[in-house]
Amino acid sequence: MTVTDPARALAGRREAALLEAPSVRRMADVLAVRCREPSWVRTLVASLDRFQTLTGTGDLEALLAAARADLAAADRSLAAFARALDGQPDAAVAGLAMGPKVWFRLGGVPVAWRPLPASASARELPPGGAAGPERVVLLSLIGSGLRRAELLRVRLGDLGSLDADGRIVPDLQAEPFAVRFEQRQGRTAERITFLSFQAHRAIADDLDRRRRAGLDVGPDVPLVTGPAAVAAARRRSGALIRAGSTLNVDMCRKTGEFFRSWGMPGSRFVPPPAADPEGGEDP
Repeated sequence: MTVTDPARALAGRREAALLEAPSVRRMADVLAVRCREPSWVRTLVASLDRFQTLTGTGDLEALLAAARADLAAADRSLAAFARALDGQPDAAVAGLAMGPKVWFRLGGVPVAWRPLPASASARELPPGGAAGPERVVLLSLIGSGLRRAELLRVRLGDLGSLDADGRIVPDLQAEPFAVRFEQRQGRTAERITFLSFQAHRAIADDLDRRRRAGLDVGPDVPLVTGPAAVAAARRRSGALIRAGSTLNVDMCRKTGEFFRSWGMPGSRFVPPPAADPEGGEDP
């Protein structure tokens, strides 16, 4: 199993200095082992850095020790973070809160994985004809690093928060959703990733729909159910991937055509005439 080196993942970034704190280094090490995508090390350490700055926390180790002794200390710091983010939409607050939530949990502090208060709501992504399971698939693939086949194997019991060792604690109310999945390409391994705020909302809506229909939402039930829904989700995600690939190719082609027509940057630059010492221009 490939393991990301946290120092390499954060090379050249200001947040790399946080790895000197033992609790941050442990968080990064656990993420490096449990997550396939090194981006999660960068993302969560960066959001923890934002948390430290906006809450005025001078010593993360001291805060963690205080929170272990009194959970209210952690709750107060997260509430202060939410106040510092006042005016930001709920999706942005949720994304930035991931770092401190993961850090507290991996540090042995059982903070609640629930949305922090936000004064504004993010604009809903347009449905684009996708609803229910299809929308769950499309939004869950964005940013998570999950492959479609891996997502389709996820059960509801694989969604939740993290314990102190980075294992999933099943919880369909968790925010953010940590996801346990099985990696089968290359060396088989159990991995975790995280879903976006928009994906969480789509899953919550789909679960409400299932409950109203009297359908089972137990831990062994697949996140995406029904052969027709799975087939539609496959077609929709395939079309999305093809569209993205086509757009990327077109953008690269247009960029190449531009430089072939206009030359490389700076190739047409003409320096202005030099001024003579008496204030005029050289003849």
